[in-house]
Amino acid sequence: MVRITPRALIRFQMPRQGKPMVYPYTIAAKWSHWNIAYEWKMNWTFRYTIYGMMTVAPFVWYIDSTVNSPSAKAAYKRVKQMEKEKEHEQHRWADISGRNANR
Repeated sequence: MVRITPRALIRFQMPRQGKPMVYPYTIAAKWSHWNIAYEWKMNWTFRYTIYGMMTVAPFVWYIDSTVNSPSAKAAYKRVKQMEKEKEHEQHRWADISGRNANR
């Protein structure tokens, strides 16, 4: 039975079992060999990507909640209905050749 210690959970490491693979073929094996502490310390692109996602997430959440509100959905439906009616009127007054008839 494998016991996972709290320290292993904090360090984001899976417990070691047996001999390490020469090359980790599966995705789970690749993730278990990945050292997040080393990436955080040595890879500035990884670190700033995380910072950027944390910075942008509140703005994305606000825009998403605003756009998907019931009032915004109703306004969008109203605009689409008006566009559909306008398109219908334009086609209604068009003659066979495709040009708009003089009214």
